[in-house]
This record gives sequence, structure tokens and C-alpha cells, in this order.
Amino acid sequence: MEKICNVSDIPEGIMKGFTIKGRQILLANVDGKFYAMDAVCSHKSGYLPAGRLEKNIVICPVHEAEFDVTTGKVIKNISSGVKMITGREAKDLNVFKVLLEGEDIYIEV
Repeated sequence: MEKICNVSDIPEGIMKGFTIKGRQILLANVDGKFYAMDAVCSHKSGYLPAGRLEKNIVICPVHEAEFDVTTGKVIKNISSGVKMITGREAKDLNVFKVLLEGEDIYIEV
């Protein structure tokens, strides 16, 4: 487990990106609970923390693929037109175990 930040660093409804062991991780606070997943979109490597968080859905800033931060699953894929041009679609992302110890947030990568 790696300490990533303090609870106060990620207010409710906010997500931020971190690098842990060379891996880009997104940490989000959804209704007071913390979730971690890959921070790079599986379609064209958009940096997800630069996108939007709407409840538990992270929206990629590049082609607007949507991911459930609680599961890493694709909720809405890219448009069929973009898929035809790029030749690929978004895939589910990895999620990581989050542990709270007092005010400290740890992630298992």
C-alpha cells in the first residue's frame, strides 16, 4: 500500500490524478467514499483527471468515453464515427483497493 494523500485533499465530488510506482492513478471522492482506477483512457490515452466527474462517472476529455469509477467499467463508449476513424474503442480500466487510516489515503497498486 502506498500513501497517496490526505482525505482533505480530495473533497466530495472531486477527482485528482497521482503517479504511484510509475502508474497514473485517478482518485475520486464519490459521496464521501474514495475510489481509485487507471487515470489514462483506454481509447486514445486521454488523461481522465482532466475530464469531468459526474457522481460516479468519469468522462474522458478527449472523445468523451465514460467510465464508472467504482468498477472501472465502460459505461458509454466513444461514438461509432470516432471508432471507425481510430480503429478501436474504449475498454474497461483497472481499479485499485483504497484504504483509509485516519486522515491518510492509501492505494494498493
